[in-house]
Amino acid sequence: MITRKLIVIFILIISAGRLMGQPAVPKDIGALRLKLSKSGADTSRVKLLIGLSRYYNASTTKSPMLNDSAIFIALQAQKLSSTLSYPEGTGLSYQVMAMSWSNKKDFKKSDELIKKAIQIFLSHNLYIDAAEAYLNMEEFYLAAGGTDYNVMIGYYEQAKPLFIKGGAKMRAGATLNVLGDFYLQIGKNDEAIAALQSALSLYKSTGKKDLQSTYDLLGYNYLQITSFNEALKYALLAVKTAEEVQDTSMLLCTIYNRTGMVYYALSQFSQSTAYYKKSIAVARKYNDRSEIFLAGNLANNLLHENKSAEAIELLKQTELRFPDIGDEYLSRYNSSILQAYLNLKKYDEAKYYSTWLLKAYSKNKYPPISQANMLGPVIQYFIETKQYGQAANYFPEFMNTAKQLRGKPRFIQKGYLFAYQIDSANNNPVSALRNYTKYASLKDSISEATKNKQMQELQIQYETEKKEKENLVLRKESLLQANKAKQAGHIRDLTLIGTCFLLVFIVLLYYSYRVNQKNSKAISEKNDSLRQLVTEKEWLLKEIHHRVKNNLQIVMGLLQQQSAYINNDDALAAIQNSENRMRSIALIHQKLYQSDNLDLISMPEYTNEMITNLKDSCGLDNRIFFEKQVDNIYLDVAQAVPLGLIMNEAITNAIKYAYKADMQGVIYISLIKAPNQYIELTIADNGPGLPETFDIKKVESLGINLMRGLSKQLGGSFDITSEQGCMISISFQTEIFNRGITEAEVILT
Repeated sequence: MITRKLIVIFILIISAGRLMGQPAVPKDIGALRLKLSKSGADTSRVKLLIGLSRYYNASTTKSPMLNDSAIFIALQAQKLSSTLSYPEGTGLSYQVMAMSWSNKKDFKKSDELIKKAIQIFLSHNLYIDAAEAYLNMEEFYLAAGGTDYNVMIGYYEQAKPLFIKGGAKMRAGATLNVLGDFYLQIGKNDEAIAALQSALSLYKSTGKKDLQSTYDLLGYNYLQITSFNEALKYALLAVKTAEEVQDTSMLLCTIYNRTGMVYYALSQFSQSTAYYKKSIAVARKYNDRSEIFLAGNLANNLLHENKSAEAIELLKQTELRFPDIGDEYLSRYNSSILQAYLNLKKYDEAKYYSTWLLKAYSKNKYPPISQANMLGPVIQYFIETKQYGQAANYFPEFMNTAKQLRGKPRFIQKGYLFAYQIDSANNNPVSALRNYTKYASLKDSISEATKNKQMQELQIQYETEKKEKENLVLRKESLLQANKAKQAGHIRDLTLIGTCFLLVFIVLLYYSYRVNQKNSKAISEKNDSLRQLVTEKEWLLKEIHHRVKNNLQIVMGLLQQQSAYINNDDALAAIQNSENRMRSIALIHQKLYQSDNLDLISMPEYTNEMITNLKDSCGLDNRIFFEKQVDNIYLDVAQAVPLGLIMNEAITNAIKYAYKADMQGVIYISLIKAPNQYIELTIADNGPGLPETFDIKKVESLGINLMRGLSKQLGGSFDITSEQGCMISISFQTEIFNRGITEAEVILT
């Protein structure tokens, strides 16, 4: 028998398997960012952006900022997909945005976006993507607190034909496998078997070897409908396959347990005990609480083997290992202990457990299988202690419960035996004979099932294959030893030949070394003179950049001195803004004289230092966070200066106007490569945004006019939008001294 605990464990195993075909969440965000910085404006960049968004969605740190970052990155992927006319990228962007909104508990928004993704996938015949999106809908349903298996089945039934239509046989098989498990949970065993047989057919067509979970589910479904031949067949196939593929997971624990259950139903208790002990060994390996349930199964089996004392010891030791065992399991343990004391004829000890079970039963909080397990030993206790009236009082409840249990004929058989014993004690021979006839008939049918020739053949076949496998291993080991001896002789001969070749090679190598040594000396002398000339030129350029930077520092110092004598806040703010602008220019010259490359600026390094300077200048502490995505871009001074001033102006405005003094926020900075050697700069915040009356054409702000003028100087476009905050976008073509950047120059830098 099985309770909800092991079912939950098995569902978790199946759920883990069903996600294996979906896109994996990136584990190394550093490597992902590095690839992103080196990518061009193509479909591979879209996939990297979607991967980064998935990473933030899957983060165990539940932070609204991470979800906002995931949405912002997904929007970039969606925008680039639209530019590239890449429908799959657009659909995947909506899909990861739906995941973000689900994490934010806005299930209406997530439902709207995932349906939009499905519509795009289906309209472009992207059947596999559409199927995965339907499985996402089931995940969102669970996240929203949904528990109806019929709803979950609906999503999987919609995904199944799409996987098949897309040729994804493995994913279709996994979907059918989960459907089989879902149908099992709601008692639709015929539908479950049909789904699992289809899954098995698909898996075999792909050459899949690890079919143990499908075999296990099939065996358990056949057990539920008392088709013992098929149940044993698939249970043994599950064991054989799991051992062949060396599966040591908790699924192996489930397989061993359910195989034990089949043997128990067939009254083959010695085989059942062996498999129950194997399942407990796996559970102990992982320190899993399912050992509580498994120990109950083993104890019940020991009772049928007349090992009552061993059963009592097992249950009491398990209680010591798990003090918080819970009422449902404790009731099952006490039922088995009561049965054990009845077998041992220790009625004084049995009385305590009978009283405890009746008290627990009266609370009416247990499932039917637990109720039947509790009442059976109690009724037997009353019969054996000649309390026939008490036994008769509880008998109808036991029989009604037993008839509700599918695949459990032993309870009904025991009920007819109780009825016969009660009628005999009450001197009712006609009724006693009728009940005994029913008991004997049911006992014979169960016994006949256990003697079935086909079952014996299955067991013999399994044992024979196991022995053949062991013999094959021994033969392989013998051949391996012979091959090792043969290989040792070959290695000795090859070593001698190799030594001779090595000596010849060393002589030739020495001669070549002497010739190269003479040539290298002449080349080295020429290189030294050239290197000296280059060093002098670089020193002069560095000195020029150093002096420019120092002059700008002097001007900043003068402005700081001047600000000490000004009491007007607007004038002080203007001076501070001027200082920040000069600092952005000075930083460029500082980077030039500090680097080995004297004509190009590394924008990732420049951006990081500018943000550090602005954080110090504005005294932000940890109030405002910066989310950066800067590609590996190099610009010459002519473009780096205006771009640095624009970045300084935009970030300063976001710090000052997007958030109040006590507010936290995020400023997003994106500087990425676009098609045709274009660069796109995006600076955004998640503040309240611009006023509805804002019109960029009518604004007379110095900062905005400065950014607009500098954008024109770069020969690019300038735009401001307000959606979930303010976003400034600039696009311009890259040049180095009025010529396009070549790939070779980027590599050299």
